[in-house]
Amino acid sequence: KKKKKNTQCMSKILIVDDEKSIRDTLREILEYEKYTVEEAEDGEVALAKLKASSYDVVLCDIKMPKKDGTEVLDGAQELGVTAPFIMISAHGTIDTAVECTKKGAFDFIQKPPDLNRLLLAIRNAMDKSDLVQETKTLRKKIKKTFDIVGESEGIMEIKNTIDKVAPTEARVLITGGNGTGKELVARWLHEKSNRSSGQLVEVNCAAIPAELIESELFGHEKVMV
Repeated sequence: KKKKKNTQCMSKILIVDDEKSIRDTLREILEYEKYTVEEAEDGEVALAKLKASSYDVVLCDIKMPKKDGTEVLDGAQELGVTAPFIMISAHGTIDTAVECTKKGAFDFIQKPPDLNRLLLAIRNAMDKSDLVQETKTLRKKIKKTFDIVGESEGIMEIKNTIDKVAPTEARVLITGGNGTGKELVARWLHEKSNRSSGQLVEVNCAAIPAELIESELFGHEKVMV
């Protein structure tokens, strides 16, 4: 049976808090759990570190001088940081937690943090990061699988047309004989459209009887007589 690799010893966590005692306590706990830990004493230092290095999880206080936790969260998103944020605060309310979640925080924990709750939140955040990364990798593999191969004049014209049409809201009719790549073109139109984050739904209309096509596409309600 294949053993699951322990990634804790390779995981790096950034602690952002203006209270040294809190940073020291969290560092001691996390290093005992075999995490690599770095610290930032305020929001500006945190953003500088996030710009210079990558982290697996960020533990961020909300009330801090210079830049507060929500400003750090906003700044990290502008920098393109993908590490999940766990916000911590002694002055937390439900409204604060909801606001942080809306801004993209993974979780919210009140001070003093419960040890088990904190470690569970970190593990869950890292699991989410792993899933996001796996999804990105799979998307790249799928793109390669469904790539349009060729550099002939006809192929280049199709690619240019896809690039022009995909970002628009125009309806597109793709014609061609069997095996000419209509589905491939449809996939690339979807991939380059504003709806690429959603699912591409394929429907084989030829396989659906004419009397059922409307209910299959738009649904139906059973009328009680």
